[in-house]
Amino acid sequence: MILPEPTVMEQILAKGILDISTFYSTTDYYIYQGITRGFHYELAKSFAEYLGVSLRISEVNNDIDTAIARLQEGRYDLIAVSMTQTPERDEKIRFTDPFFHTREVLVQRKEKKKVENPEDLDGKSIFIKKDAPFRHTLSQLADSLHIRMELVEVSHYSSEELLHLVSTGEIDYTITDENIARALSYSLKNIDYSVALSSGITVSWAIPQSADLLLKEINEWLEVIQKEGTFRFLYNRYFNNTHSISRNRSNYALIRQGDISPFDRELKQYNSLLEWDWRLLAAIVYTESRFDPEAESQVGAYGLMQVIPETADMFHVLDYFQPDSNIYVGVRYLKYLEEVFKKYPIEPEERTKFILASYNVGAGHVMDAMRLASKYGKDPYIWNDHVAYYLRHKSDPRYYRDPVVRNGYCDGQQAYNYVNRVLETYNSYRHIEQTPDSRS
Repeated sequence: MILPEPTVMEQILAKGILDISTFYSTTDYYIYQGITRGFHYELAKSFAEYLGVSLRISEVNNDIDTAIARLQEGRYDLIAVSMTQTPERDEKIRFTDPFFHTREVLVQRKEKKKVENPEDLDGKSIFIKKDAPFRHTLSQLADSLHIRMELVEVSHYSSEELLHLVSTGEIDYTITDENIARALSYSLKNIDYSVALSSGITVSWAIPQSADLLLKEINEWLEVIQKEGTFRFLYNRYFNNTHSISRNRSNYALIRQGDISPFDRELKQYNSLLEWDWRLLAAIVYTESRFDPEAESQVGAYGLMQVIPETADMFHVLDYFQPDSNIYVGVRYLKYLEEVFKKYPIEPEERTKFILASYNVGAGHVMDAMRLASKYGKDPYIWNDHVAYYLRHKSDPRYYRDPVVRNGYCDGQQAYNYVNRVLETYNSYRHIEQTPDSRS
């Protein structure tokens, strides 16, 4: 008997992860001061929690056609951006119920405002992102009003970046959604978006065409968060809150360049000792201290990487209170732990989890968990459901008093949670060097 292929919803529940694709922009998903933010990111996280699974950003892709093709291939479960429904897209993907409605507006500079009505666009050059949904709107306007416009499609700028080019005077006109223009206008105070070109635009997520159960779950969840106020709260946070938006948007250049923290230069410099992705190191620092160089724990750990005096002594560093030396000590200790676990036949990706747990509670406790795993028939070189299980239970006398245990009691659940937090943060950070975008 041939069993049917599992549905998208069944696959999500089986793996315990919701895989999404999104855009890097100040309204979809971005990193600011080490914190993952974004309207669609927070919505996707809420939906993952609703399903009881983890959220994973599988890809940050500002090319919507590529994202749609990869959604069809099953590389991720949904595209969490502001998607516009079109007949062409209906043939390839499925849309959820609308999150909200908006209008397409012309964006121009206030001090050079020449266009008061769509008719005034005759003879003007308008820049839009290639494959953005605005081409159809402009074509309809040109036909109905009997005007001629030069449409300039660009692939090396996102829709959001085009607003910045209008603000700086490098181009005169672009088009975007009204809610996006309003959000950015709190920091780009010289842009005007008063001229509407179309209305009734629906904004939705995209899912595979066959994902009936996933569609049902998303629409039910959306109804719940709209009723309880969560949706309105998030919408206001990113589109209507002048204080939070101006604060978040004021560092757009920092976000655009892919910076995570004020200490990125030092993280990249000392990460050369490890040869890891420096953004994983940044995720450790965020988890340890939230990038506070003066953070201090109750047990005397200090600084960005929460270094203790004994660890600083290992590497003959006295002034570990300075950010650069604190990072240096933390990296040297991570390198030391890496050499400890390289002695075992652990795959590199798995080894990272062993190292992270050891950074939190010490290598001795992790090796105790490895011995327990081996004794009880589990694989001592695999983390999830094997070594992690016994580390989580090292607070149980049945295990920490076991003869193979050499280091006694340990709050292993804390270390397990620490590993998950670091990897979740890294999953957000590892995409930030992609090019931003807005609605597609």
